[in-house]
Amino acid sequence: MRVAAVVFTLAALSCWGATAAAAEDQRPPETAGLVLLVQGQGAIASDPTASGDPPDGASLQLRRVRAGEDIRGRRLRLRGVLEATAADGLGQHFAPVDGGRLSGPLRATELYLSWAPHVLFRADAGLIRVPFSLGRQIDEASLRLPERASFMRTLAPDFRAGAGISGDAGALAWSAAVMSSSRWIDGDLFDRGAMVAVRMAAEPIGPVGITPWRRPSDDPWTDWFRFRHGVSFMYGTLYEAKTIGAGMDMSVQRGRVSATSEYIFVHAPSGNQQGAVVEPGITLAARRVDVVARGEWQRAADANGWGGGAAVTVYVSDPRVRLQTGFERHTGPGPIPAATSALVRVTIAIN
Repeated sequence: MRVAAVVFTLAALSCWGATAAAAEDQRPPETAGLVLLVQGQGAIASDPTASGDPPDGASLQLRRVRAGEDIRGRRLRLRGVLEATAADGLGQHFAPVDGGRLSGPLRATELYLSWAPHVLFRADAGLIRVPFSLGRQIDEASLRLPERASFMRTLAPDFRAGAGISGDAGALAWSAAVMSSSRWIDGDLFDRGAMVAVRMAAEPIGPVGITPWRRPSDDPWTDWFRFRHGVSFMYGTLYEAKTIGAGMDMSVQRGRVSATSEYIFVHAPSGNQQGAVVEPGITLAARRVDVVARGEWQRAADANGWGGGAAVTVYVSDPRVRLQTGFERHTGPGPIPAATSALVRVTIAIN
């Protein structure tokens, strides 16, 4: 029933969005095309202990499939995307704070209507991305390693139902949202608490973006040393009421070299958790090859956990198709044994 309700909602919003855009422009809206993400992977070896780790041993699976539609007019945009994921090594389909869940392996990652009268202001309503954490602003298709850092899958929410506003003034971008804390889309969506999130990012020298390693090789800013500094704040019911989250991140780039780093602290009545990650890398062959390393630290209940990894991503002649090989090893925090994974992932991403 929940799946049928979402499909009906998508159809209704599509009709409304198309009508509203046509009235604004006096012409039919521009269709941005199909939204599609397909990720298949083969694990060479795995010993899972955390969410997102591949199944035990060697395996072959269809990791993730997303499909939807993106309709844009002059000022309006309607986007609806559904996702199905395979179970990870712990038998879970989603990370602990992943939202938009419908039933079993199915969820909606984006389902919103957006109004943007000016580059300095945009309003979104529906199932939207939580404006918290740099790592959560990067889509799975663009991750430099196969999965996000393990602490980020626990502390940083991705999608929630609500409303938000944002703007981009070039050197400063900002976003804020009020949303339901529920990870599920069901009849109790607005009965599980609420949360607010705010994020700001500054680029005082020149453009960096959230994925600087994907900037084109002929970018006129390539020879400049540039950086992007961001801060995030969150308050509400994440796992429990009165949860407070704060984070800061830094991205730097010059030429082929780029690096991102992030720190997140979450306070809750039951205790504090925190984590940090740094990912330096270099792009080669006219941005066709990306080589990156990862160092990770996390702390909970007075216990530390550590992690590290590396990955190589190759973009074929069609940039929508990429091949990624990654290795990662992480521990804890606490008495959780070390987990090691090595896999090869193929990604096809459209829009």
